[in-house]
Amino acid sequence: MDINVLEGGAIALCLGLVATLVTFLQKLIGSRIKELYEITVKLIDRHNKSDERSAKRHEITVGKLGDLEQEVSDLKGKISFLQGRINGGRFPGGGVNANGRR
Repeated sequence: MDINVLEGGAIALCLGLVATLVTFLQKLIGSRIKELYEITVKLIDRHNKSDERSAKRHEITVGKLGDLEQEVSDLKGKISFLQGRINGGRFPGGGVNANGRR
């Protein structure tokens, strides 16, 4: 046998092995990329759901804060009324009340 034929066969065999290796690596890397893509999408969805829950919680808190402000305002009015009753209808300092009495 001629040495050139053997060299050609060896080169062809090496090229075949390299081509097989490249194909195998492409499939392996492609599947890994697909897995990472799916994981990334799941993480983004989870983050978005967390943002939605946080926004809802904020809206509820703001609503409750408005209710508390109204309640405090009502209590201030009631306290002022009771202080007026305790003072016998007189304003502090001996002023005149709304009816013109001292």
